[in-house]
Amino acid sequence: MAISQIASKPSDERLETIDALRGMAALYILLYHLALIPQPNLIAPRWARAFVLTGGTAVSMFFIVSAFCLCLSMRFRKQEPKLIVRFYLRRIFRIAPLFYVWIIISLVRDKFWFGVTHSWTDVLLSIFFGFNFVPGKQEGFVWASWILSIQMAFYLLFPIIYRYVDNCSKSLGFFFLTLLVAAGYAVFVTYLPIADLQRASFLQFSFLRHLPFFALGMVAFFLYDRFIQGKFRPRSWAVAWVAASVFAYSALLSGRLTILFDDFYWQGIIYSGLLLGLSIAPLGLFVNRMTRFYGKISYSIYLTHPTLVYALIPVYRIIYGVYVPTTFQYGACLLLTLGLLTAISYCTHRFIEEPGMRLGKQLIKKIPSQ
Repeated sequence: MAISQIASKPSDERLETIDALRGMAALYILLYHLALIPQPNLIAPRWARAFVLTGGTAVSMFFIVSAFCLCLSMRFRKQEPKLIVRFYLRRIFRIAPLFYVWIIISLVRDKFWFGVTHSWTDVLLSIFFGFNFVPGKQEGFVWASWILSIQMAFYLLFPIIYRYVDNCSKSLGFFFLTLLVAAGYAVFVTYLPIADLQRASFLQFSFLRHLPFFALGMVAFFLYDRFIQGKFRPRSWAVAWVAASVFAYSALLSGRLTILFDDFYWQGIIYSGLLLGLSIAPLGLFVNRMTRFYGKISYSIYLTHPTLVYALIPVYRIIYGVYVPTTFQYGACLLLTLGLLTAISYCTHRFIEEPGMRLGKQLIKKIPSQ
């Protein structure tokens, strides 16, 4: 590939596809947690129950898209001076400002709602995103924040990984290596001197267990770079890729997808296929104004939705007390939550995320070029 192609700026269409996938992932996780956070759980409609209760798989889409974007950004910015320093500053100021606000909100929430206070050790682990590596602390006290600790660990390692994993074959080899590491780590965790329940949670939310998803994101990028970027591909290719991904997901929902390895990693392969298909052509069913909008505010949606869902539980109980079909009950709860969540998330994106990113850019401009 020519140097001019390697350093070409990502197209608006390409970035819109990434935003759309983030938006779909955020909305899918909302569907999932809307059912599971209330105790007892909200009953999802029978026709959608399997789909709703598999919404946790959308976390892997976040990881895949994240790794894909990092590769895309690193390729585009490869000529920048002090590239690694700039990379870390961008990541920190993209993630930390909103998360630190939610640390404060969570400290207040837990104190007044539950009478729980968190130690300075817990706070420091959250500030430095290290809680995922401490048994018993792996989920963090900011609800759903475990993926941020995992993401920041990958950001820390990414420049080193990208230096050596720089084409399709190496990225595929890296994926299989991460599978071996994840399997070995699962064995190692069984020997930790902790309670069985804590051990299961520590493994479930661990960085190494989820590392293969980041590797799949890199595989998807190098396949895109080799076979899609700068090349004409018929729209029918996109339809075929997406249709195959949807078919495979239906097999995942029914528990029939266990070839070579369990369905946990098949979900990543499916979402990688969806990403590649939509990279060929952004099909309107998936890439549209709504999904792109929710993609732009997806980080705020992700951190905000668990607390909002918990706060609305009394309202959900009232709605489920009305004698109407479950589809209308669950739908009404979803529409109420989504309306409030959209308004709150737009504001936090506008007034916390965007200023944080601007501050990061200002600091980057002050870095000497030599």
